[in-house]
Amino acid sequence: MRQQDMLRTAMKQSGQTRQRLAERLGVSRRTLDKWLLPETSRDFRRMPETALRLLAAQYGVRKSTGLGKPYDWSDPAITDDALILAVLRRAEFSDLVQLCIDQGLDRVKCRVETVLGLVPAAERPILARILARMLRSIDIALTDAAGQRDPA
Repeated sequence: MRQQDMLRTAMKQSGQTRQRLAERLGVSRRTLDKWLLPETSRDFRRMPETALRLLAAQYGVRKSTGLGKPYDWSDPAITDDALILAVLRRAEFSDLVQLCIDQGLDRVKCRVETVLGLVPAAERPILARILARMLRSIDIALTDAAGQRDPA
C-alpha cells in the first residue's frame, strides 16, 4: 500500500483531520501534506520508518496488505522485518513480489540469510535456491518495469 493510501486510510478510519493526524504523528501539517503528495511530485517526501510503525500501531495501517497467505495481522505492532521473514520463509511467489514492491527488493534480499538460519538444516539448500530464483526474477521484472517508465 502506498504511503498516501495508508495516511488516508488512517484519517478515514479514525475520523481525524490532517491537522489532528499530523499532531498524533508528531509532525507539522506541512510535513504530512508532503507525505500525501503523489510520488511523482517534486515536493513529495517519504515517511520515515518510525512514522510507518506508529501508523501500524495506532491505526492498524500497514504497507503490506493483501498478501495471499494468512499472516498474523492480529498484532498491528508486528515489525516489517518480522513480516518480511514470514513471507520469505513461506516462499510464496505472489506474496514475495508484493513484499518487494512494498518494502523494497534490497531490504528483502538482506533478510534472506536470517530466514535461512531459522529453517531446519535439511531445508536450507532448497529454500536458498528457491528464494534466489524468485528474487532474481523479481529483480529483472522491476528493472524492466523501471526501464519502460524512464527510457534513457
